[in-house]
Amino acid sequence: MKAPKIGVIAVVWHQQQVLLVKRKYAPHAGHWGFPGGKLEWGETMSAGAARELLEETGISASMEAPFACYDVLAEEAGQLAHHYVMIAVRGHYQGGTPVADDDADAVAWFSPDALPAPLCPDLTEIIERSRQK
Repeated sequence: MKAPKIGVIAVVWHQQQVLLVKRKYAPHAGHWGFPGGKLEWGETMSAGAARELLEETGISASMEAPFACYDVLAEEAGQLAHHYVMIAVRGHYQGGTPVADDDADAVAWFSPDALPAPLCPDLTEIIERSRQK
């Protein structure tokens, strides 16, 4: 029986900019989104977001409690191929220079007023919700 996978995304701010990665793999390969990935057994949501952030970008951040949850349903060849429940965790930059690694093709800081394209679904809503925190 198939079941949704649980993932975390790191929404990290530094000097009024948010860190985004260009996704290397499906779902949404080639789109800009937040660093993140699957939550590991025994790992808290905040710890998972911090780990994925470091693995994909080389950036370290202190992570808060989760602030939002999103469905990621993606089809391939007309069939549901990916079903994730993604938990958004806001982070505060601590150090590092962004370097694309692991699941990322590119990584950079962006102003919410000058986002790259194409964007992963819900990205602008997640940015707005993270700013309200």
